[in-house]
Amino acid sequence: MAGLREFVVQFGTEEQCIEHLAGLRWPGGFACAGCGGRQAWRLKTRPRVYECATCHRQESVTAGTVFHRTRTDLTKWFLAAYLMGRDKRGVSAKFLQRELGVAYQTAWTMAHKLRHGLSEDPSRPLHGFLEADETFIGGRGDPTSLGRSTANPDKSLVVAAVEKVPAPKNRSGKHGHAVRRQHGFLAGDARIAVLPPRPGPSWGPSSKPMSPPIRIC
Repeated sequence: MAGLREFVVQFGTEEQCIEHLAGLRWPGGFACAGCGGRQAWRLKTRPRVYECATCHRQESVTAGTVFHRTRTDLTKWFLAAYLMGRDKRGVSAKFLQRELGVAYQTAWTMAHKLRHGLSEDPSRPLHGFLEADETFIGGRGDPTSLGRSTANPDKSLVVAAVEKVPAPKNRSGKHGHAVRRQHGFLAGDARIAVLPPRPGPSWGPSSKPMSPPIRIC
């Protein structure tokens, strides 16, 4: 891994971080997900967003990443990832708060998201509070396999589950805007699996402790 001085030279500005993410998203240059257009411009007021010159579809370089909708500078996110990757013992939210000059809640959220993105272990059973839901894939239009029926061998029951991790509050005892939208929780590890048909009521959305922990790998 590069030294700190080299890292700062490469990712010391917001512009450098945006260009790096854009290069990872579009290795061969911009390509619109809507029309396939190859020309785009950056929005002046939202520099992380590219707008297709042909269909005007807007795409953010942070969409689908741990940086999605963050209001924190990307330079701080990149530095946090660097610091966490350099120290095998792990770094605390307090350490990130001090080094990055951000609020403790911001540092905690950054550390949580980065750990989740860097070290998710699909062999580890989910635990704690979970949200789970199901859907059926395949068998569309087959009159012999309506509703929850899996008479059609091409129809499969797919279930997804995600951990709900309680987020810390700020000094005022409140959650930030992004956390409030999630009712005080952040997403933890997630699993998705194709399961055998399940008779009876639907899994349905849920949020309750699971004991013993389920294993959906």
